[in-house]
Amino acid sequence: MLNRALVTLLPLVPRPLVWRVSKRYIAGKSLEAALDCVRTLNEQGMSATLDVLGEDTAVAEDAVKGRDLYLAALEAIEKAHLDCNISVKLSQMGLRFDPELCRSVMRDLVSSAATRGNFVRIDMEDATATQITLDLYRELRRTWNCVGTVVQAYLKRTPEDVDQLLKEGLATLRLCKGIYVESQAIAFQGKEQIRIAYTEILRQLFEGNSAKVGIATHDRPLVEAALAMIKELEIPPERYEFQMLLGVTESMRQELVTAKHPLRVYVPFGEEWYAYSSRRLRENPQIAGHVFRNLFRRSS
Repeated sequence: MLNRALVTLLPLVPRPLVWRVSKRYIAGKSLEAALDCVRTLNEQGMSATLDVLGEDTAVAEDAVKGRDLYLAALEAIEKAHLDCNISVKLSQMGLRFDPELCRSVMRDLVSSAATRGNFVRIDMEDATATQITLDLYRELRRTWNCVGTVVQAYLKRTPEDVDQLLKEGLATLRLCKGIYVESQAIAFQGKEQIRIAYTEILRQLFEGNSAKVGIATHDRPLVEAALAMIKELEIPPERYEFQMLLGVTESMRQELVTAKHPLRVYVPFGEEWYAYSSRRLRENPQIAGHVFRNLFRRSS
């Protein structure tokens, strides 16, 4: 409870101190730092996904800046022969203020990825963006195969969305729990409810012959349920991969790699690190406690 209370005081903490702790979750502020992190992960037997931090842009200049950084990342990944793709938030690319700009940016990114033999994951955001994200995914898939998106287990609509995508042959999906605060009318609220929904949707994807499933979770019971399901249904490694955030549950991550399960690490980087760090700290209050202990230690 104390750690949770400390989270509310984070805006008072000097940013350099927050950055010291946040480096656990963020590869760095530059593309070069992110690529170094990816190279290390590859050497450890893990794939990676680059995420340029930033969302809810309000002007075209910021959306174009994000696009150009992703294009540079795709070029650098190819040149360095890294096992890495990119993950993109539509709100960063202008979705909230110019849907046509967002559509144009995403076509540029997916086209570049296709040319380079790479892949683009469209991140899922809050429920106001669910339908438009799925619609744009469908549109892009009519031209390119190298694009996937995300479904969230806690949304009550997700089984129906997955069923439709399976029927359309478009189920290259990452399955996550969902992190945005949504109303009880549209989203499950209880931890066990969400776990049950997650396992049911994972089975739906496997039994529906989805092209590939990203099993995105750090929840050990869900990881163990997924492993049991993979064994039961005899799912080959090319049809799934576990996906985890940089700096989170690293021991479990290593267990999966040691057991020869494919695993991808989500690698965020960029100048917009503070908002992302604040969210990670809110999700993990124990780290907030660590921040404040360091603050007082430095002051003493």
